[in-house]
Amino acid sequence: MAATTADPPEIVTPQQFGALADGKHDDTEAIEQAINAQRTQYRIVVFPPGTYRITRTIVIPDQPGENYNRIQLRGYSTMTNRASIIQVEHDGVGIDVRCSLAAIHGLAFVAPAKTENNRALRFAGEVNTDDTDAAILQCTFISFKLAVEHVGRGLYFSHNLVALCTTGISLAWPTEGVDGGGVHVPPYGLRKWLITNNHFHSPFQAIVTEGAEDADFRGAIIQGNLLDIGRRLLIGSLTNSTISGNMVEKGDNGPIIEITSGGHNLTIADNVLGGLEPPLNDGPSAIQFSSGVKAQNVTISGNTFNWLNHSPIRFENDASKITIANNSFDHWNLDGKSDAAAIRVAGKASAFSVIGNVISADPADRPPIMTTGGLHESHVIGNASAHVPLVAGPVAADSFVQAEPGRFNRMEVAQPLGAAAKVVSTSTEKPTVGEDHYGSFVVEGNNANPGVKGGLRVVPVNQSGSAATELLCSTTNTNGLVSMTSSATGLVPPADNARDLGSADRRMRTVYAHQVALAEHAPDTLPDAAGHTGGIIMIRDPKTGKRGLALSDGESWRNVVLGAEV
Repeated sequence: MAATTADPPEIVTPQQFGALADGKHDDTEAIEQAINAQRTQYRIVVFPPGTYRITRTIVIPDQPGENYNRIQLRGYSTMTNRASIIQVEHDGVGIDVRCSLAAIHGLAFVAPAKTENNRALRFAGEVNTDDTDAAILQCTFISFKLAVEHVGRGLYFSHNLVALCTTGISLAWPTEGVDGGGVHVPPYGLRKWLITNNHFHSPFQAIVTEGAEDADFRGAIIQGNLLDIGRRLLIGSLTNSTISGNMVEKGDNGPIIEITSGGHNLTIADNVLGGLEPPLNDGPSAIQFSSGVKAQNVTISGNTFNWLNHSPIRFENDASKITIANNSFDHWNLDGKSDAAAIRVAGKASAFSVIGNVISADPADRPPIMTTGGLHESHVIGNASAHVPLVAGPVAADSFVQAEPGRFNRMEVAQPLGAAAKVVSTSTEKPTVGEDHYGSFVVEGNNANPGVKGGLRVVPVNQSGSAATELLCSTTNTNGLVSMTSSATGLVPPADNARDLGSADRRMRTVYAHQVALAEHAPDTLPDAAGHTGGIIMIRDPKTGKRGLALSDGESWRNVVLGAEV
């Protein structure tokens, strides 16, 4: 029976138009009539529990002259319970939604088998097509080549189950019919994607973006999704977005997250991305920025990467302003590839901040960070790695790596500070005398090659923690390190340096001292006078028992007559 009323009730059911929902009767016509009866704003079509068999595409048209047409299809299914089932039995689109704003809630879309062109839902507006803001909640999609095709901007896809589909969601941009100003056309117009808390079971890819001329999808929140035997989470363009809290196991058939264009202003955080333990494992990489992408302003933090055959994080081009922090890398490069790394940059890496990551050993025994264009204006600090050095490839002088082959160029302060560097020891153990216990600034060499060898070292002089400062410098011929020690007991020159303080050609000109205390020598222990011209030593006269001074004239030591007592 066709609906003829000019003012239809706010809620209708397909049963009012002849649907049986028994899984045998063709309910296509009844569903279509129920939808056509609701072509004004804020109308709802409710699907009571049952199986609604459809054999051709059902079109929900746009309301002429009404750009913000809204309609809701509501059923009683949940992510775990198929109550209201739409059984799509043809090789094509199940429901083609062409109005601007629509919601599908609680329906289970099921195909008897996956075919070449079967799609459960398609959203593409007829008027002002960029404003196709769809909401899909608590739905199920089983055995489709593509579960949801969305053309336009704006999708809310939450608490759905997608199982045994080739692709979960395809996001595309309309090729025509786009009106409005700058906020309606790319690059800003292609925005608003909220894809959260869904379960993707065995899709080859969960989310694919495609079709925009400048490939600039933005404003996406992809969060809290579970990919169970999920293979790939995202393929395509993305910028100004966040991917967080997702769980992917048995990721294979390509990188789990592959950014093919865009790649700016992204946060990828707190995900578990990996494969399964061998022999079921076949996961290549977790995050890849493809060759056409120059990633910039990207934060990758708090992720767990495991059971991957190649590089967990890959940049196939230059990348800049990248933060990679507090991630865990375990069981990676299982294929033992020589060009793999935990963090691989096939280009120039600029302004990288690699901090606080825990990186397990590479089966190929390669450093965990590899660049082909060098590391520039970057720092790599606080990482726990089974491999030193951390970096393969050139490290520029303006970068700091807390392991070979890094350099620490300079420290800059904008205002006076109490200390340039402060080390606070929380150790409760008694230090070993002479041990390098408190920290150092040391350049040390074990050969006679040219180069600066020396620095400063703070060492304990007793077990109570009293410290001495050692000024280190290399010897003239062997570059061995000798030290001059300053402590509470005084200044002690190097024991193996005959020059002591100053030398014949680098004399100490003027010395101002509150008090000078000379060490006492017996006459038979005086050093060679020829080597101490101008030297003054205190001696004790064995005949009188009194102390006096001796002066070397270069040939012998001579007594200096002392005056009267002060």
